[in-house]
Amino acid sequence: MSATTRLANGALAAAYASDHRRLVGIRDLARVQERLLATIVRRNRGCEVGRAHGFADVSSVETFRSAVPLSTWDDYADAAARIAGGARGVLTTERVRLLEPSSGSTAATKLIPYTAGLRAEYQRGIRPWLHDLYTAYPALRRGRSYWSITPAAQVARPPSLVPIGFDEDADYLGPLAKRLVTSVFAVDSAAARAPTMDAFFDATCAQLLAADDLALVSVWNPTFFTLLLGWLTEHGERLARSLPQRRRDAAASCLRDGDWRGLWPRLAVVSCWADAAAAGPARDLMAALPGVTMQAKGLLATEGFVSLPLVAAGGAVLSARSHFFEFLPEGETEPVLAHELDVGARYAVVLTTSGGLYRYRLGDLVEVRGRHGVLPVVAFLGRCDKVSDLVGEKLNEAFVTGVFASLGLGGSVLAPAGDHYVLHTASTEPGLAERLDAALCANFHYDYARRLGQLGGVELRPPRPQDRPGAGVQPARLGAIKPTVLARDDPR
Repeated sequence: MSATTRLANGALAAAYASDHRRLVGIRDLARVQERLLATIVRRNRGCEVGRAHGFADVSSVETFRSAVPLSTWDDYADAAARIAGGARGVLTTERVRLLEPSSGSTAATKLIPYTAGLRAEYQRGIRPWLHDLYTAYPALRRGRSYWSITPAAQVARPPSLVPIGFDEDADYLGPLAKRLVTSVFAVDSAAARAPTMDAFFDATCAQLLAADDLALVSVWNPTFFTLLLGWLTEHGERLARSLPQRRRDAAASCLRDGDWRGLWPRLAVVSCWADAAAAGPARDLMAALPGVTMQAKGLLATEGFVSLPLVAAGGAVLSARSHFFEFLPEGETEPVLAHELDVGARYAVVLTTSGGLYRYRLGDLVEVRGRHGVLPVVAFLGRCDKVSDLVGEKLNEAFVTGVFASLGLGGSVLAPAGDHYVLHTASTEPGLAERLDAALCANFHYDYARRLGQLGGVELRPPRPQDRPGAGVQPARLGAIKPTVLARDDPR
């Protein structure tokens, strides 16, 4: 272990101790949330949205909720397009620094405005998590880390006068954390600039092979690291040829035996999604890494930072210092506030952020599993709307409906099937699967997952009996049936 590694990791643990104390030390959750909202409203009185909704007259949570209706991305799409075209003062008085792509619903891709204020809100979630992670697992200080990076050459960026996307995923961490983390990266950021996906996998896996002191793996979807292990199994012997003889021999033996713990004896923690659709892949990944601790990531969306894992909490707590939160109880139309959540109940998340999203329905469903002090412990259950999300692609029914219309696929149904999608259709048109797959790639994250290999190509099958109109229901209910183009599962 190098002194630089030990010092950088120790500094990472120490730097954000105060952020951790501020979060877990909250005693009056309602007051903290009120102050956050007041700050957001005050700063944005002069923007178009602030003037339209009378932010100057908002004096409380109640007056804010009366003045501003619940919203979805459809309410922001035009504003985001104007911002991309150079307009200022639309959603925030603060300058939009960049637009971060995310999968959309009625649109293939959303461009989420990022301001300095929104980045600060993210930091108020990331910092206490990093402190907790490196404090609760001191073994992490003795080795380097792998943080997943997005292959830059593979990301399509639409025309915009405002920069599109972070240069590196580590930009989410903020300047100080980025400097500390990148100083102990097992894989450098140059891997992201590889010209092809194969070159990206080669560069990433070659550096992972060399990292005999790897201590932490932080990825989003666990299937991504499973893909890397598969690439190492297939190509590791070739990639190991450039290693020093001693490491080459050790790596060859471990690769031959599938001994990942032998390859990375210091690996202590894997941080990844482990809820909802990611639960099974997370279990599979950890089965290949015996003795390694898995920490389930909290709920973090492009639009905002919802929850962060704390070891003492036994789960992910609400990032109560990040944004103003509301929660819609299942089956109800009036949201409650963070301090009003009931343990055991399920809620849809509603955000108000410094990025210009006001009372924004995120579309994620959470369950309250308990409390850590006054902080709710929440678990992600899945999407509230009709969305299929195997590896983060978030295919929305409205988007799939538009794709079907463009391809003339009336009466067909798209369903997830393990690691790919199946089109149940009566059509026998040649090349249909390829055309559908290409059309689905208009969705930013579906395209990314396909390029990475997390998702396979579309498969064609005959129509399913349960997808025929009226199947399994009484005739009197036929008029209430809403035709579907996107199924949530695909029973074989």
